[in-house]
Amino acid sequence: MKVLDRYLTRELVFPTVFAVLSLIFLILIADVFNNLDQFLRYKTPPLVCLHYYATLVPHAFVQIIHWAAWLAAIFLLFQLGVHNELLAMKSAGIKITSVSSPLLFVGFLLGIITFLVSDRIVPVTYRKSVEMKEIYIDRNKDSREEKSLSNVTYTSEKRHIYYFRSLAPQSGKAQDMIILWLDESSGKAYQKVTARGGHWNGNAWELETLTEHQIDSRGRILGEPRTYPKKLYADATVSPQELADASRESVFLTYRQMRAIRDKLKASGVSVQSEDIQMQQRLAAPWQSLVMLLFTIPVLAKTRSRRTVAAGILFCVVLAFVYHVSGAVFTALGESGILPPFLAAWLSHIVFAVGALLQFHKGNY
Repeated sequence: MKVLDRYLTRELVFPTVFAVLSLIFLILIADVFNNLDQFLRYKTPPLVCLHYYATLVPHAFVQIIHWAAWLAAIFLLFQLGVHNELLAMKSAGIKITSVSSPLLFVGFLLGIITFLVSDRIVPVTYRKSVEMKEIYIDRNKDSREEKSLSNVTYTSEKRHIYYFRSLAPQSGKAQDMIILWLDESSGKAYQKVTARGGHWNGNAWELETLTEHQIDSRGRILGEPRTYPKKLYADATVSPQELADASRESVFLTYRQMRAIRDKLKASGVSVQSEDIQMQQRLAAPWQSLVMLLFTIPVLAKTRSRRTVAAGILFCVVLAFVYHVSGAVFTALGESGILPPFLAAWLSHIVFAVGALLQFHKGNY
């Protein structure tokens, strides 16, 4: 590595680390003030508070790392500009494209690190932080024993539609259940079972206090319903863990788990547009740091005075705002089915990256 590359890398990494620590500290302090009254009211032990905030750090890191890298890049390029170091580099025949290489390499490394943290660490730590918040801050007594999921709906293998008003995944107990049996050829429901409760016996669902209905294609009941105090349905084989995974938010899942759930839903004939977008976003979001560095460098690299530096920083702020707004707009268009999932997650990255590369070429940096 050249001396200049080492210098620029060091000058970008140190401010990035400082910005990361500062932004995470601000996020944690804001959460402390938001929950301070609960901590004092319930006399939450200090070690529990420290553990809770330690589990929040990975999620906070993923949320702010691209802003930290962007702020560090602005600070570095500002220093190089106002001290005429960029001008000296140009006078020595060093192109800005060569100067930007170590900065973009740092952005690439941050993308890899961010993906690993968001996919391997955040699903575990953020779930733990939510559980601790429910137990020690919100004081939800049920959470001490087991968290129950509400209003769980699941379609399985084109044969069943499940609905649970309440589901406890660990114990395998459910309340107010509805199961529809579907005809594999037409996809129409032909049998409906409602039950007051049920439990998972390890292989299938056993329902209690239930009523069976035969129904037609329009959902109208045929004949007389049949009631049973208890009945085992050997073909109702979706486990509580599968139901829990399908009902979780994407932040609690790894990419592999998200893909497995998507494949099962797709095999059941359910639209997976939203799941595909979430998967693509998991892959696309870590590269925000690299894209923001990419469109910041050509703007601030051509500044020659303090006034133009200030104008360049203001323009970078506008670009960052437009970049994130466009990402939200493209995601909304994807959710509505106008854009395919890949473009919904990646289009803002592509547009701004291509625009930045064109600026590099146009400016002959």
